Amino acid sequence: MHWVGELHNRYRGRAIWIAGSDPTLEEYPDNFFDDKLSITLHLAFIKFPSATYRYFNERDRLVFLKEKYPEILNMENIYAYPFYRRTIEESEEATEGTERSHYVNLKHYPPDGNSADIFNDKGPAAMRAMVRDALYATNLTFGDHGTCLHACMYVAIMMGCNPINIIGCGFGAVSGKEHFGVANEIDRGMRPNTPSFTGYRGDRMTRGLDAIIAGCKDNGIVVNRFNAYK
Repeated sequence: MHWVGELHNRYRGRAIWIAGSDPTLEEYPDNFFDDKLSITLHLAFIKFPSATYRYFNERDRLVFLKEKYPEILNMENIYAYPFYRRTIEESEEATEGTERSHYVNLKHYPPDGNSADIFNDKGPAAMRAMVRDALYATNLTFGDHGTCLHACMYVAIMMGCNPINIIGCGFGAVSGKEHFGVANEIDRGMRPNTPSFTGYRGDRMTRGLDAIIAGCKDNGIVVNRFNAYK
């Protein structure tokens, strides 16, 4: 098993692109990531299969994709260990057969496992502190407050990337859709009862991202967030 610490400063000073799966991805050309250091989050793989890395912390997303695209296990992936609300055994079963991947020890809702902490000082302070931990690889336990983007940001920071460019992560709906193209139907079929991004869930994600961006600014890391294709 390869831990994500092996990637520390591998791309020091290089720009990286991270793609979520919101509806704005439909605006981007399919070859947008072909010449870029990049990471896709879960279903964004369908749009950009040529990305440098793929990040997964949700077992159902990986299981769906590897059944449809079995070659994905031969690519360089980054996995949470264990997956969100899954056991180590379930996580190892889902990633069996992969050899070129790295694993992240993921802590949900830092510092104390309470999702409401992001709405007081505790959560944002913990998220900002993790930026420096990631930058110097002094602690490889990364945290999130409800979105895979948070942990992926820490991975990019740990890799030494600067600037970090984010697309497809609006944490909201566009014309009633929360994901691009076919990913929207896949998501609805996979998670029919998951709350929408509107309200508490999206606010939690946004506050966590804002805290990470503030931590990046404190450490000289530029973050560019694109809400549309330019």
